[in-house]
Amino acid sequence: GNRLIAELLVDVAACRRSVTAQPELERGAIRELHNVVRAREQACVEALLRLYGFRPQDAAAADLPLLNGRWGDDLFNPETLKQLGVKVGGGMAAGAAAGAGIDLMVGGITLGAAALLGAIAGGGAQTARHYGNRLLGKLKGQRELTVDDSVLRLLALRQQLLLTTLAARGHAAQQTIELAMPQAQGWRDGKLPEALQRARARPEWSSLNPGAHLEQRERQALISELLTSLQQEH
Repeated sequence: GNRLIAELLVDVAACRRSVTAQPELERGAIRELHNVVRAREQACVEALLRLYGFRPQDAAAADLPLLNGRWGDDLFNPETLKQLGVKVGGGMAAGAAAGAGIDLMVGGITLGAAALLGAIAGGGAQTARHYGNRLLGKLKGQRELTVDDSVLRLLALRQQLLLTTLAARGHAAQQTIELAMPQAQGWRDGKLPEALQRARARPEWSSLNPGAHLEQRERQALISELLTSLQQEH
């Protein structure tokens, strides 16, 4: 079960969309990113239900925290974050919908585009090569959308809550169970696992991106490392 959650988190952390820096196009790309991530979370929910012998329509009758086999509260609603004790972090670019942080520069938004343009213009072609295509794309009016840390935290907590509930319930067992909040304080306000930070820099490791390489040995090792973090928090 935790492996399914680890794969979900790597897919979402590494997911990114490049978009021209125009408000209307950005809004469309943010909506598309939200929908892709919602669908990926739902696939994980359904895989966990199957693992424990439930069908989505069994979920309500089995006292699982789902409505018709899916989470009732939207993943990208700030209120949903608060319900599970996740602080809505800073680092959200102005105008971005909750949950889609706009990564203007390498290392977040610490360097303004204008300052970096000056540095590259001064450094000539060698500097431009050093910064690479992705960064130059950003300077030419491209933005890269990635999912905010707070949403990764919420994904981990929600899926762990479902997994704990399913494990306590057993394979379609009959007795009612009491829902317990996962004790994963680290996912609420601690530092995100190092493995997820590394996944952010590897878009080819997300099944949600075109041209994904899901069988790479390093990706499998990273999922195993994240699996260990999830098991320790449980």
